Amino acid sequence: MEERPHIHPHLAFLPAALVLVLGCTLPDGPAHADPDFDTLSGTARAVDPDTLEFGFRRIDLWGADALERFQKCLVNGQSTACGAEAWQVTTNLLVATPIICEVRGKNRYHRNMAVCRNANGVDIGQSLIARGMAVARRDEMPEYGATEDSAKQSRVGAWAGEFVDPLQWRRGERLPEHEIEIRRWQRDE
Repeated sequence: MEERPHIHPHLAFLPAALVLVLGCTLPDGPAHADPDFDTLSGTARAVDPDTLEFGFRRIDLWGADALERFQKCLVNGQSTACGAEAWQVTTNLLVATPIICEVRGKNRYHRNMAVCRNANGVDIGQSLIARGMAVARRDEMPEYGATEDSAKQSRVGAWAGEFVDPLQWRRGERLPEHEIEIRRWQRDE
């Protein structure tokens, strides 16, 4: 009679647990937008002007790159908290619930990107662009280009003064008035 190896009682469940975990995590097919996000609806909050959070799920706006939350602009020679204004605009647009988002793709952070509308049918990304709080990403949404052109011509929001494109701002570019000078502490000798 062959003797079976002794398995510690706490490890006896391991094979069944492994099957359960693998069964839940293996992909069903080619990589694409998360099926749970094909259409997402519900109450959302603004993490950033162009990032919405539905519980623990985040989604970025497709075609609209909003000013960053801590970004500053110059209007009439005065520094303004235009990024905070953009965040407030998004927050106000989210009051009319439910928010409905249709996924269009993924960004470099592997976060789903979508066109989102509030209960009044307002396209949140396009509204940010129309108010001068976001720039159009014409490669994603060519139709947002006319909205941006109108905002520029009307000099609304950030277009009323000077600002750094949000993509460049994330890469560290600042208006000269907003650059931070870092000096090494030196002891006088």
